[in-house]
Amino acid sequence: MSRPFHHGTSLPRRQARQRGAVAIIMGLVIVVLVGFIGLALDLGKLYVAKSELQNSADSCALSAARDLTGATPLAVSEAAGITSGSRNQALFQKEQVQLVASSSVKYTDSLANPFLTKDAATYPLNTIKYVRCDVSRVGIAHWFAQVLNALPGVNIGPSTVAAYAVATTTSAQTTCAIPVFICRPDTANPPVPSGYTIGQWLTTKAGTADKDSTAYGGGNFGWADLTGGSSAKELANQLKGAGQCNLPAVGAEIGTTGDKASLADEWNSRFGIVKSKTLGVTDFTGFAYTDATWTAKSNAYDGSSSDSKGSAQPNFLAARKAYRAYQGDTTTGLDTQGTAADKATYEAGADRRLVLAPIVDCTTLGTPGTHKIPVTGWACLLMIEPMQKGGRNDTVRLEYRGDSSMASSPCATQGMPGAGAGVGPLVPVLVQ
Repeated sequence: MSRPFHHGTSLPRRQARQRGAVAIIMGLVIVVLVGFIGLALDLGKLYVAKSELQNSADSCALSAARDLTGATPLAVSEAAGITSGSRNQALFQKEQVQLVASSSVKYTDSLANPFLTKDAATYPLNTIKYVRCDVSRVGIAHWFAQVLNALPGVNIGPSTVAAYAVATTTSAQTTCAIPVFICRPDTANPPVPSGYTIGQWLTTKAGTADKDSTAYGGGNFGWADLTGGSSAKELANQLKGAGQCNLPAVGAEIGTTGDKASLADEWNSRFGIVKSKTLGVTDFTGFAYTDATWTAKSNAYDGSSSDSKGSAQPNFLAARKAYRAYQGDTTTGLDTQGTAADKATYEAGADRRLVLAPIVDCTTLGTPGTHKIPVTGWACLLMIEPMQKGGRNDTVRLEYRGDSSMASSPCATQGMPGAGAGVGPLVPVLVQ
C-alpha cells in the first residue's frame, strides 16, 4: 500500500508563511512609498518657506539700502530693514518672519570685504555701499518624512531654512534732455546766490547778433547742442525726437550755439501745436502756462492759479491727466500761428515736457570764438510755454523742478535703476 509523499510541511502552512512574508514586504514598501511621497511634500513645504524668507530678505535689504546716504546713521538703515523684512510672513503666510537687530543686517564698503553689523563696522560711514540681510527659520517640522525613520539608520528631524539678500543704491533712470543749458544760479544774469527755487520760472537768455560770440543778455538759459555740435538741424532733431538720452558726464563739454530762430515748430510739437504737419510725438497735454493763463507765474507743475480773468486753471498734472489741448494763441497771448492737436493725439502721447538740461557756469560765456562749456550738473525742468513764430525776441520760459538727483524729482522714470554713473535720484537695487 502506497503512502502520500510529504516534504515535512503541509501546503496550507507554506501558503500561510508566504502570505506573512508578503505582508511584511508590502508593509515595508508602503512605508518607503509613504516616506518618499511625504519627502516630496515636505521638500515642497521647505521650498515655499525658502521663497517666503527670500521675500523677507529682499524687502529688508532694499529698505535698508535706501538709507545708505553716506551721512544717515546705520541705526536708521537697520531699523528700516528690520521693519520691512518683518512685515513678511512665512510657512504659508501663517507666521511672521523674525529678524534680530544687530545680527540680521550687516554692512560693507565692498563686496570683497566682510559684512559687519552696525556696531562692529569699522568702515567710514560715507564709504559703506552694501547691506546684507540674513533671515532664517529653524525647527520646521515635517509632515510625512518622519515615516522614513522606521528604516534602519534613518533619522530625519526638523529642518532649517535660510535666505539672504544684498542690496546697494544706484542712479535711477531719467527722462532725456533737450538742447538747452541752464545757468548755474550764481552765474545767471542777474545772479541768484540763494539758488533757484522749485517752481520758479526761468527765462531764456537773449542771443547776440555777433556770430563769433556766445554772449547772452539777461535770463537763465540758452541753446546748446548736447552732442558737442552747433547746427540748428541737430538741435531740431533733438527737440522733435527723444532728445539726448545718453547724457554727457559732468565735466564734459557741450556746444553753446547762440540764438536759434528756426526751432519754434520743433519746440511747439511737444505741445501738440500743428502747422503744416506734426513734428514728433506730443506730450499728454499741450496746455500752456503764460502770464495770461497762469497769473501766479510759478509752480505750474502742481500748484494753483487763475488766468487773467480770474478763472481757476488746471496745473500741469491735472491737465496731463485730462489730456488738455493747447488753448490757442488768443487765450495764451502768443503768436505760434498753429492749432492744437485733437484729443486722440494727446492720449497717444508721452511725457515730453518734463525734461533734463545741463547746468553750466555762464560766467565763462562771451569769449569770442569759444563755443563749448563744461557741464557742472543737471536740472529737471518743465516746458511751460510754446515759442512764437520765428523764435526771435521770444522770452520762452521753463519751470525749474529741482536737481535731477533729488529723490522726488519728477524727471525720474518710475524710479527704475539706470546707469551707475547716471544723474537720476538714487534708488535701491539687489545685487545678490
